[in-house]
Amino acid sequence: MKITNLIDLQDSRQLRRMVWLALAAVLIVAASFGGYYYWDRYIYLDDRSPLEIGVEHLEEMVRQNPQDPQTRVALAQYYFENGVYEKAIAQSEQVLAAFPDNDNALFVLGMSYIQSGQTEAAFEPLLQFADIRRESSMPRTDTVLETALYFLGQSYVETNQPDKAVEVLTEALLINAADADAMYQLGLAYTLQGQHEEAIGQYAEAVRFVPDFIEAYGGMITSYSALDWVDYVAYARGMEAFSLKDYETARTHLDVAATNLPEFAPAFVGLGLVQEQLGDLQGAQANFEYVLELDSGNFMATHALGRVQLKLDEQE
Repeated sequence: MKITNLIDLQDSRQLRRMVWLALAAVLIVAASFGGYYYWDRYIYLDDRSPLEIGVEHLEEMVRQNPQDPQTRVALAQYYFENGVYEKAIAQSEQVLAAFPDNDNALFVLGMSYIQSGQTEAAFEPLLQFADIRRESSMPRTDTVLETALYFLGQSYVETNQPDKAVEVLTEALLINAADADAMYQLGLAYTLQGQHEEAIGQYAEAVRFVPDFIEAYGGMITSYSALDWVDYVAYARGMEAFSLKDYETARTHLDVAATNLPEFAPAFVGLGLVQEQLGDLQGAQANFEYVLELDSGNFMATHALGRVQLKLDEQE
């Protein structure tokens, strides 16, 4: 059961990131075509999917006008979204051969390299894309730029280049300050640098937005252990178990953390969440109230306390 829960959590977060990536790709093509989607016109032709018909139509348009970069970029994106990364790369490269500063083609090329496992090849097009988009009128609201920066950072972490990862992930968070995945990757980069306190700060921010972010708790365990902060390791292990819905194990670890860290609010939040799941609503209420004495602005405790009080009222 624990393994199943872990896979479900990881798949859910990966799905959210891939949905965001797909949205970014749609924005790229929308910029090229003003939101004109070819499959809407051709869905009636036969029983093929709209995607298949759209790709076929775009391929025909490319054959009729091979010098049109916008059509090739749209075709590259269609290939990308359908997982045909080699063809997406080929179409993007043809655009860039004639228009080396085409940011749309650079984005699709870089992301196709990443999704096909060619990480090193992705750096050049994504860095060039980022340079171009930084010169736009509103780079701090550019979600496609943030997506590129995130994947650059993730790739730098995977290739053990933490200094570069810190730079681009910090920039990504200036665009989207609520990107828990970027916070987690930044934490990993700091961990690679041996800056464990900075890493813990990023992991803590990530779980503030995604309370069951199991990988972030794993990162905490690594950094807390490196600092020999034993009681904080107990907290992180407890929250890791909570994320896996192993509530008895979670309570064991969090009891230790709460006992030895009486002013560490996250331990009491975690313990309250566990008690709620185990049906100890009075205990959960007491812990959430205590958290608010320590930190009156703690949103998670405030929200959880209201939920627990409602359950208690229903029992009366």
